[in-house]
Amino acid sequence: MSALVLIDLDVRNEEDMAKYEEAAIALLAKHGARPLARDLQPVNYEGEWHPNFVVVLEFPSKEAVKRFYDSPEYEPLKQMRFEAAKSNGIVVVETLPV
Repeated sequence: MSALVLIDLDVRNEEDMAKYEEAAIALLAKHGARPLARDLQPVNYEGEWHPNFVVVLEFPSKEAVKRFYDSPEYEPLKQMRFEAAKSNGIVVVETLPV
């Protein structure tokens, strides 16, 4: 069952974030994942959540998300992201059949 990762980023350094994105997309592919969406100006329709920069990723499974996030190859990119942006993320695993 596939897993979606939803991330809300508050980017502090756009140049470093662009470098992170480029490297992360290549590594995501090696882990069987792919970016589905990114929006620098998401619209809030309800509630009090006001996201800044939303990214949606698709992984083959919840376990694949963990393997990617904990991989030695991702560690330096993770640190780059921590310096470039503040983020919140969730994993959604009960996707609906298409």
